[in-house]
Amino acid sequence: MKPYIISADSTLDLPEELLSKYDIRVIASYVTMGDKTVDDWPDLTQKELLDYVRQSGQLAKTSAANPDDYEKWFRKLTAEGRPVIHVAKSSGVSSCYQNACMAAQEVGNVWVVDSKSLTGGTSLTILAALHTDLEDPAEVAAFMEAYRERIDGSFIIETLEFLHKGGRCSTLAAMGANILKLRPEIVFKDGIMQVGKKYRGVFRKCVYQYLDDQIARLPELETDIVYMCHTIQEPDFLEELKTYVREKTGCGQLLEYPACSAISTHCGPNTVGLFFVRKEK
Repeated sequence: MKPYIISADSTLDLPEELLSKYDIRVIASYVTMGDKTVDDWPDLTQKELLDYVRQSGQLAKTSAANPDDYEKWFRKLTAEGRPVIHVAKSSGVSSCYQNACMAAQEVGNVWVVDSKSLTGGTSLTILAALHTDLEDPAEVAAFMEAYRERIDGSFIIETLEFLHKGGRCSTLAAMGANILKLRPEIVFKDGIMQVGKKYRGVFRKCVYQYLDDQIARLPELETDIVYMCHTIQEPDFLEELKTYVREKTGCGQLLEYPACSAISTHCGPNTVGLFFVRKEK
């Protein structure tokens, strides 16, 4: 047992067996579907969320855990007698980090780290810290803040429909992308999502082009562990992609996990993302 507790927002996207193995505690945010608001984790599945959008024609809405949620959460954890290190989803895309910081000031003995990422970026940062011998929470938090700067994360999406419905993409841009069959790459840079390369054509072909572009950077990347998140709806296609990434990267471990409902709300079905760790210079 570590002398501290690791806590994280639900968008870290790690399987239950790893959460249990490393004793990582997870706090949910919220998803609203029509007149019903539920926790985005662990019970709301990606399939339920996407089915709701297909059937209703409406996009689900997400909202961050509020300061009161975090205060109750941190008080519960610190009552166990150990300090807490909470890794929040990027402050560039959510208010979770700011809300957690406010609560931490009220509770004390809590360190809040801005992951400057989502999903695999958060997971890789946490796993790296847990594999160090650091025990002082301030040192662990500082390690995470340095390590996150080495994380490269991006993903390719099939359609801009969900980003458009969520107000993150204009109608004109969505229409243009649809007409031209553009499949944009979304890149995390300084904790903010930005449009990268724009692929064009059949989605499956574009996915492999995207993967090849990421894999071409292997000389500057570590390959002990590669993280792949997705909202792929076809199991056979997913297996093809996993095999391709394993073979092309030669990675020691491919950590693959479906994106949680809060992320799926915004990217929609058939999204593929890769997260790597850059080598130390």
